[in-house]
This record gives sequence, structure tokens and C-alpha cells, in this order.
Amino acid sequence: MIIVRIAQESDIDGVLQLAEQAYPGMTTLPPDHDVLTAKLGHSVRSVNKAVTQPDDESYFLVMEDTEQKKVVGTAAVIACLGRKDEFYSYKLNRVSQSCKELNKRVSVETLNLSNHFEGYSEVATLYLDKDYRKNGNGSLLARTRYLLMAQFRNRFPEGVMADLRGYFDEDGNSPFWNAVGCHFFEMGFAEADLYGATHGNQFIADLMPKHPIYVNMLPEAAQKVIGQCNVVGKPAMRMLENEGFRWNGHVDIFDAAPSVDTKIDDIHSIKNSAVAEVIGIAECAGNEHAYVVNDDIGEFTCCRTLLSVENEGVRVSHHVFKALGLELGNKVRYLITTAH
Repeated sequence: MIIVRIAQESDIDGVLQLAEQAYPGMTTLPPDHDVLTAKLGHSVRSVNKAVTQPDDESYFLVMEDTEQKKVVGTAAVIACLGRKDEFYSYKLNRVSQSCKELNKRVSVETLNLSNHFEGYSEVATLYLDKDYRKNGNGSLLARTRYLLMAQFRNRFPEGVMADLRGYFDEDGNSPFWNAVGCHFFEMGFAEADLYGATHGNQFIADLMPKHPIYVNMLPEAAQKVIGQCNVVGKPAMRMLENEGFRWNGHVDIFDAAPSVDTKIDDIHSIKNSAVAEVIGIAECAGNEHAYVVNDDIGEFTCCRTLLSVENEGVRVSHHVFKALGLELGNKVRYLITTAH
């Protein structure tokens, strides 16, 4: 059975293997044992924390193949950006200048350093083992984050954003980094990406230029990748767009990948989910394909199943009843979806 659940510190070995597979380009999943151990520990503490308003909590999720007892995917939600480390991005703006004497008007794009997303939640760390990129597993992994946010709404603010992975070639070279960042940090793209993931973002504030960068002065290769995600990131971009996320001109400072955002209550999987009481165990398959989550954040679990939806509540299979640790009378949140 494939489930997505809240991570435990004992998941470190499986998470590290996935981080090594994902490297480079995924800042929130660095292949560093100590950093990942700290992330898992912070998630456990966040889960156990009584939250009245979102702060610096984070929630780390893993996808597990329960038959193989193997961690095969990761996802996370950072509750509130900028509480611990400043969060930077570039905002793509347009500037127009004119000269009456020459009867000439010039319009150019600029990149301005921005902290626009501070105070937003971030859905992040979406990575799936290459052997499990099938049967709707990617959708299950991504949507579990939104059902977590819906089920424990008080733990998250109004704004939600996501960073994509930007373009880099087969050798790990980023045209945007080669045109901008490398001149200020004197290190390679992968090295800078890993440094930020393991040491925080203060070095960005210390070394990044504070003045606008004129896009038309960059090499053509760098201009072309601004706001473009990597080939491996395109499916993630489509899933985000289907949920209601939109690109509004913000890009990652390292590789110029698009940063997309929306309002939490406008997310498709949140506004179309429902809560119901578990009234029984279905002896046969239900009538609706659905994602289902329990209401215990400490044992938070999501799975994809056939669900029997009735006026009084829902019935689930014995396997789902056991996997979600349910008892009759418990409340579950479910999202009706199409079959895979």
C-alpha cells in the first residue's frame, strides 16, 4: 500500500537516499545527514507544538511503500517564511525611459531583490523516487500537503507560495547563475545552492547586489531561462497551476525559476475537500475515488482509495481503516478525484 504520512526522525536514511537522488537544484532537500536530521526533528517538534498562529513550524511528509517498508517520496510545508531566515527572491519589473530630443522611448525589464514572500507558507520538498513516478503517486504526494493545511487550517497563513526548479544543463550549470550569482559568490551553482540549504540565507543578503539588475544586459542564455522551470519541474508546475497557483513575476535568486503563489482557501484541493464521520467499514469497494486523511496531526496519514460516501458519513475499507488508525466516529477529510 502507498501512503503519505508525517515523517519521523527514524526516516532519516530513506530521506537521505532521496536527497542524494534529487541533488542538485532542490534547496529544501540537501544531501546532508545533519541538515536533514535537523529538518525531521524540527517537524516532529512542530507537530507536537500547540499552535495558535503560524510561526516557524515546518511539517515534513514522506511517501511510504508499506509492503516494501521503503520511503519513496518527500514533501513538506513550511508554515511561515521569514520567521527564522530571511526569504529572498527577485521581482521582475518593467522600467520605461524616454528622451524627447531623440523622440525615443526605451522599455526594459529589471530584477529587484525582494522579501515579498515573507509571511507566506511554502509548499516544498516535493520529490518522488524515479521508480515510483506512476499510478498517480506524484499527485497523491503533492495533494497531501494541501489536505494537511486544510485539516489543520489554524497552523497556516493566508498566502501560499512554491518555488520550482530552474533550468540547468546536464553538467549542472545554470545559465542564470553563471551570468549573475557567480560574480558575487565566487562558487559554482550547486555549491551555492547547497551552502544556502545547509547554512541559511544570510550570505545572500551579505553578498547579493542591492541595485536592480537590467535583464537586457545579461547574456541571451540567461535571459531565456528567467521564469522557466527545468524539464523535470514541468509536471510539478502543471500540478501547481491546476491547484490555482499563478506566476506573478517572482523568480528564484539562484536559477531564476518561477515562484508561484495563491491564497490558501483558493487552492483546489482545499476548497473542494470535505469532512465526514467514519460510520463503518465497507465490505466491498466504495463508489468514489478519493484521497482520505485522518484528523490526528501526530499520526497524520493520507492514502488514495475507493470511498463509500453516504448521507450520514463515509465507509472505508479495512486496509484504510487500519492505515489511518481510525475508530468509528472519527472525522476524516476527503477529496474526490478521478481514477488512475
